[in-house]
Amino acid sequence: MRPEELRSLRERLEQRRRQLTRLSRTAEAGIQEIRSEREIEFGDEAQSEEAQQRLNQLEETERGELTRIAAALERLDAGQYGICHRCREPIESKRLEALPLALECAECAGTAKRPTRS
Repeated sequence: MRPEELRSLRERLEQRRRQLTRLSRTAEAGIQEIRSEREIEFGDEAQSEEAQQRLNQLEETERGELTRIAAALERLDAGQYGICHRCREPIESKRLEALPLALECAECAGTAKRPTRS
């Protein structure tokens, strides 16, 4: 993979990390606001709990993606980014452009998803 492609992918990963960090802060502020409400009417209580659950799920999803982004950036730093975890061959540039967090080449990813026949 060419250095300019790697730089571009690094920038995309770092930008996404910043977006997720902002979203996470917003979600956390929403959770704190829900928790700090003092007078919740009976009918609103269920909605408040549901909103808090949705915010918690969103935060968990964001944390998972942030973890995958951090791992991709570590692979970039180590010179291992873009190497398939299964076959150890380079992952196609087009695949990484579409899926910067990809761990497998298209062939290995396709093989993993195909059902086995008896």
